[in-house]
Amino acid sequence: MSDIPHELPLPGAPSPLLSSELAPASPLLTTPLLPDLAPLAPVNSMEKRLQQLEERLQRQERELQSLRAARPSVVSVVSQDENPRSNFSGEAVRPPDLQFTLDDLLRVVINYNASDLHIKANAPPTVRLNGDLVPIGERPLTEQESLYLVMSSIPKEKRAKLNTIREIDAAYVSRGVRFRLNAFLERGRVSAAFRMVSTQVPNFESLGLPPVLARLSNMYNGLVLVTGPAGSGKSTTLAAVIDWINRNRRAHIVTIEDPIEYYHHDIHSFVSQREIGTDTSSFAEALRQALRQDPNVIMVGEMRDVETIMTAVTAAETGHLVLSTLHTPNTVQSIDRILDTFSGDQQKQIRMLLSSCLRGVVSQKLLQRVDGKGRVPAVEVLVCTSTVQSLILEGNTKEIYPYIQQGGSEGMQTFTSSLTRLLEQGLVTREEAAFHAEQSTEFRLANRHNEQPRSGATPSGSYLNWL
Repeated sequence: MSDIPHELPLPGAPSPLLSSELAPASPLLTTPLLPDLAPLAPVNSMEKRLQQLEERLQRQERELQSLRAARPSVVSVVSQDENPRSNFSGEAVRPPDLQFTLDDLLRVVINYNASDLHIKANAPPTVRLNGDLVPIGERPLTEQESLYLVMSSIPKEKRAKLNTIREIDAAYVSRGVRFRLNAFLERGRVSAAFRMVSTQVPNFESLGLPPVLARLSNMYNGLVLVTGPAGSGKSTTLAAVIDWINRNRRAHIVTIEDPIEYYHHDIHSFVSQREIGTDTSSFAEALRQALRQDPNVIMVGEMRDVETIMTAVTAAETGHLVLSTLHTPNTVQSIDRILDTFSGDQQKQIRMLLSSCLRGVVSQKLLQRVDGKGRVPAVEVLVCTSTVQSLILEGNTKEIYPYIQQGGSEGMQTFTSSLTRLLEQGLVTREEAAFHAEQSTEFRLANRHNEQPRSGATPSGSYLNWL
């Protein structure tokens, strides 16, 4: 595994972070706000006094115009009152000691092929490199610096949301590279996380995903879920599914995302991509409207609430292929999460609907590669056979796992079998695989005869750098 630096420099900077060449001193620091108001010379008539006052006003106006011309960059950011935490709809001047821009920080992410950038007050900007957090320099950002950097990335129409919901999802493009960002309040201060998104839509083979994904993508109705913890590549897998459909089917695909991460150009399918906050108000409302837009495939970025889940399941039951994600650790718990969202008679209804429309669940985790060059997915796959459908209807989801173990002929696989395969291919270390094993005893028994792969072993197949 390659060594991870303790600190990253800004591009072109000889020192760890701040180079005085990046930002000149602000003219506002050296120029007085208004000219000195010296006493007016005594005069003998009112006409001359008015003339003196008019000349003074003209001088002040010229001085203010020159100040505006020399003004540093301004972002519509913070408050019109004196408390920057209470309102985010006014303007804030770039802090005079801030010697770099947001694009400078994102250039570090791009140059080092990091996955994320974190910005918050009282801490240096930090990137996630091969799964580890590495600061850019040592100097912590002030509250105003953090505020300015974050707000410079947020579209004007979304900034006011910080006053109400206190968090924002958006997209930002720097040097031709797209970033997905989430801005939020942390102890009353504005913070953000930026994730770099590849501009090229990946395919199943380059991601190392099992072939059964193509079969699930070719379903003409039903619900297919991609699940896993945050940062496990769910959005990337969904993008690959949409790309496969776009290349192999003639269908109308409607995607509902927050924000849009990958742009899909029409190939054989007709793709309509909608973004929350820009093109529609919510997932639930967009999903309801999508049913009137003659779709064949509907992709919902995330099923966040009861209304969205029920509408998605109903859409899948009425003849559409619905794709979505959940933040759950494995396939069985994904089913439990949907069922537990409802109670009473509603749970009985959702069991009936889910048992008839669920086509498959793909759960994934990302593991550190043995050569240190990014991460690779371990994948668990549940394909809904008639037996699995009966267990869902009866509420016996705990009995599903043995059928996943025995369902290899149907394309099913457990995390244990996926981890074992990665270990045998020399892609991950035994310690890394054991750490991510859902069934530790099962994994240990399955790999008791496997030898530890040599460091730097050449992996088979082509795998995307999952950063």
